[in-house]
Amino acid sequence: MAGFDSQITPCPPEAREAALEVLYRRVPEAVRYRLIVEVLDEAKRGEIDLSGLWVARERAGQIVGALLTQPLAGKAAAVWAPEVKSSWRRPTLAVGLLQAALASLKSGGFRLAQAVLDESAGARAARDLKRGGMPHVTELLYLERDTALPLPPVKGKPPLGDLSDWSRACWSLEWQPFEPGLESEFRSVLQATYEGSLDMPELEGARALDDVMEGHRATGRFVAERWQLGRIPGTPEAVAVLLLTEVPSHDVWEVVYLGLSPAARGRGLGRVVVQHALDLARTHVPWLKLAVDCRNIPATRLYQSTGFVLRDRRAVHLAILNDGGC
Repeated sequence: MAGFDSQITPCPPEAREAALEVLYRRVPEAVRYRLIVEVLDEAKRGEIDLSGLWVARERAGQIVGALLTQPLAGKAAAVWAPEVKSSWRRPTLAVGLLQAALASLKSGGFRLAQAVLDESAGARAARDLKRGGMPHVTELLYLERDTALPLPPVKGKPPLGDLSDWSRACWSLEWQPFEPGLESEFRSVLQATYEGSLDMPELEGARALDDVMEGHRATGRFVAERWQLGRIPGTPEAVAVLLLTEVPSHDVWEVVYLGLSPAARGRGLGRVVVQHALDLARTHVPWLKLAVDCRNIPATRLYQSTGFVLRDRRAVHLAILNDGGC
């Protein structure tokens, strides 16, 4: 951080409006002022945390760059790409902002930082994140489907296992909702489903299991009955876990997590779990949504075959700040 100390600092409260003006400089002017007022009002009400707002100043003291980080549950943080006014020092200031913010998050006990960029962010934002210590790792696919529509018919047999096994799983998978007495079992099943997972494998071991569960629980509105374990009777090692949450102020539920233990994979159970998610959601909301790592080919095929439609695609940049010892 040598050379940046006099220019890059956390934003003092009295300078937040000026910092947000820079952070939102690409937002159309017609809506920019209203957006800034809304964010400042939300901060006053405690609905948004602006303590992670950083600024870069030129020698005269004018704010020329800004970056925002937001704490998330489970020792994680969201990072917005730095925004810096055009100048010959722009790349240096952008990197300095990001490195200062990441160093602060690390010293504060955060274990990972993640930036998610849509197409409007542009190549410059991706370059700034990479240079500042947050390389691009993958893309997330955002999918959704109408809960009222039935599953498309199965084309042939499941890829592994015979049809009788698959059929038996469809009709006899037994579900248990989450309750305090089952927390230990939920933890062990979640841990098992991470083994060999193709969804963001970079995160394996980055956080303790307590932090992971806290992150899942904080997504949307947690309702215990919507976290469920599914088992095939007589096959205790084959387990499915389904975590659903309600998205506040929207007519949609989100599949926060869908996982299968290694023994449950290849039996067609993913389709069974999707059907169960639809059954749970149908009487409450018209839409079910989820996000999946584009590299997780089995999962993307499952969701495509069960009627999910692609709505958005975003690039993920990641920094592992501390070893969580999961």
